[in-house]
Amino acid sequence: MKTFKCAIILFLVLGYSTIFSQANKNYDGPKPEVYKGSQSFVFQYTPFQSNLEPVYVGSVSIPDQNLSSADLFGAGYQYYVTNQIALVFGLSYGTTSSSLEDDNGKTDISETVFGISVSGNYHLTSLYSVSPYVGLNLNYGLYSGSYEDTPAGEATETIDYSGNGFGVAAQCGFDWYFTEGLSLGGKYALGFQSLGKPEIKYDDGTVEEGPSTTMFGISTFSVILNVHL
Repeated sequence: MKTFKCAIILFLVLGYSTIFSQANKNYDGPKPEVYKGSQSFVFQYTPFQSNLEPVYVGSVSIPDQNLSSADLFGAGYQYYVTNQIALVFGLSYGTTSSSLEDDNGKTDISETVFGISVSGNYHLTSLYSVSPYVGLNLNYGLYSGSYEDTPAGEATETIDYSGNGFGVAAQCGFDWYFTEGLSLGGKYALGFQSLGKPEIKYDDGTVEEGPSTTMFGISTFSVILNVHL
């Protein structure tokens, strides 16, 4: 009887394994959702955006050696207008602050950047679950910052900065579809950034204009998560 039961269990296991393997014999992982009408929400993280970077894709800043770096967070929407071409609309935001206090006094520095951007990406032939692409990015950004200096025993002096700028960049990247409905990727951009004359306001009401700036170079690497609809 035991031999008969074992034979039945073995038959069922072998039968299930055979059916499963036949049904999934062509499955080799998630496939890139690269086709006309495909949509996704896009979440982007760009670390270490700073005034030392040559290009600020999707953001803007004012060159000042006293200002520290700001991580940028972005969100947007992607839509495939053809089987290869996708349009991506995005918003980005970053803020940072620092404080230094010693016997000579205290210094507080803060800055905030806000940007909007649109990208057109052409997706190349997919490699298994990876979809590489090249594209063009256009962006516009706003900047605001403040510098507060409080010497020991004296009143605080505040300087406020504000400005804006735009940029154009060629970019290349990839999306890796590691599971159904989600993809993780990254991109670099090579482009041009033009920053308008920043406005500088002092405590006494004096307003000055700083110099305009143009830059050309490679942006910081961005990490991208797509949630496909």
